[in-house]
Amino acid sequence: MFIKYNPGQKHAPKNAEVSESLDVFDDAGYVLEDNDLIIDIDDMPKETIEAIIRVFNIQTHTVWTTRGAHFYFKKPEGFRGAKGMVPLGIEVEYKHKTNTKSITVKLNGEARQVDNPNIREELPVIFQKGKYQELFGLSEGDGRNQKLFAHRKQINSLPDWQNIVNFINDYIFAEPLPEKELKDISRDMEVIATKDGESLIADVIMREKRVVKYSGALYYFDGEEYTADRELLYRMVYRYCEGQKTRYVEEVISQMEKRSKLIDPEQEFDIKLKNGLLKDGSFYEIDYTDFTPYSIPIEYDPDTEPVEDVDNYINQLTNNDEDYRALLMEILGHTLITNKEFKRILAKFFIFIGDGGNGKGTLLTIIQSILNHKNCSTLSIKNMQDERYMISLKGKLANLGDDIQDEPINNEQMKMLKNISTSDRIEMRKLYESAQSVSLSTTLIFTSNHILKSFEKGTSYKRRVMWLPMYTKPKKKDPKFITNLTRPEALKYWLKLIIEGYFRLYENSKFTDSEIVSAFNATYHEENNTALGYVEELTEEEIIGKRNPELYEPYEIWCEENGVTAQSIKQFKATIEEVFDLTIKPRLVNGKTQRVYGKRE
Repeated sequence: MFIKYNPGQKHAPKNAEVSESLDVFDDAGYVLEDNDLIIDIDDMPKETIEAIIRVFNIQTHTVWTTRGAHFYFKKPEGFRGAKGMVPLGIEVEYKHKTNTKSITVKLNGEARQVDNPNIREELPVIFQKGKYQELFGLSEGDGRNQKLFAHRKQINSLPDWQNIVNFINDYIFAEPLPEKELKDISRDMEVIATKDGESLIADVIMREKRVVKYSGALYYFDGEEYTADRELLYRMVYRYCEGQKTRYVEEVISQMEKRSKLIDPEQEFDIKLKNGLLKDGSFYEIDYTDFTPYSIPIEYDPDTEPVEDVDNYINQLTNNDEDYRALLMEILGHTLITNKEFKRILAKFFIFIGDGGNGKGTLLTIIQSILNHKNCSTLSIKNMQDERYMISLKGKLANLGDDIQDEPINNEQMKMLKNISTSDRIEMRKLYESAQSVSLSTTLIFTSNHILKSFEKGTSYKRRVMWLPMYTKPKKKDPKFITNLTRPEALKYWLKLIIEGYFRLYENSKFTDSEIVSAFNATYHEENNTALGYVEELTEEEIIGKRNPELYEPYEIWCEENGVTAQSIKQFKATIEEVFDLTIKPRLVNGKTQRVYGKRE
């Protein structure tokens, strides 16, 4: 959001106009949001600021000013303060909603230069304030050596401390130290796994591997992505504890469990791809190294060549229907949406229905290969009512439940399906631990060979569920079918199609309409609720003024004659009210008060 400034000035008048577009104002500021933290660096040469960006790989939203630059980061929880000394040995200004309502982005009709628009990285350690000395502009005779050595000891536990020391010497000092003196200061203090040294080893690992704790698990950066694989964690720690016993390793891990940075379990994360980042409906080609539990080791290339095997398989599943094909890719793109607010707008869960051997189960295997197995869970609908199983959904992009049993969806299961599909809060707990209330952005996808009935028949269920018929079978069996559909070039093409679906969802805020899918869902709901088919044949005039029991009796006869199961009188009433938007009201009939159907007021 942008706010109009006074002409040629850097502040807004009283009751100033605001707009989503910067183009409507000649002078304007950006209105800070709750999670914005802006680092304001003034009075520093542009070359030095560019060096900060280059050396420390800053890829966040950056606005260049006449005197320096503004770096836009995610505001850490509980952050306070307007100024502070940082590990680079300089003082910076911190602007956030508490102390700054808006910040200049356009002056005299000219918008300021912006790099990496809309990206908000985590606040890097080089801009985290502490009790550091001012080192800017020091030269020979100012005690550079002693001050840098003291500073080096202060920042020894920080990641990339050696780069920080070198940067200070090269760009912050007015005159750099001689190479030999710098080498002496920068010499690594080797930490060896010795008796009672578990704490120091934990410090080294947390620094070098960027260890954090999220959703009850330790994550560390393996050079490509963050992983919480417990087996790999133990093996990694063992390499730091050469010659020590298992209990030493376990103590190091225990220390990290209790001392590593805690990540808010309610935080929403972007998705790291091999060559960039997916965020709020856009792709950004950057080398993203901030923590996210979601990483997909596939490159996104909008120009990648089509793969015939993939196209043939998708066309088989969707009966060669273009709208159905687009819809299916949007459903797979739905798994890439981590913004809960936007997920609530779509609010769907999905069931692929068809006979055995038609490839719908194979599709779940392919989805796992694309999304990365660590980002998927495999709960059935039946498991959904057991909070002990639900913990496996936490931190997952998709739940892929294969071959759901032929049992009606009961009310408890339905409640959970609807709550997850709308990112509402649910209860879950680990074994022997207290329950916790969380909201998820997990996409729910199931396959079934059977059309599942449900206890609930109403509008809420109809809005949430989408059945996708997949009855076409492949003409011939291929023993390398899955291999061909998941080879590297195929996965790259899959990802292109899925991200195109993801983009369409953000552009349209709804799924593509498919006649095949719509017709199947309409038929399903009629069969799931036999009252629906009967009531839709009635007219409003045949209902108004009549009591529910006198309408229900002919319905029971109709069900018996057609060999279908009659719904309860309560469900029959709910169906009439839903279809005709009527309600039961007290009316005086022949001198007696009766409850009959009438129009809503």
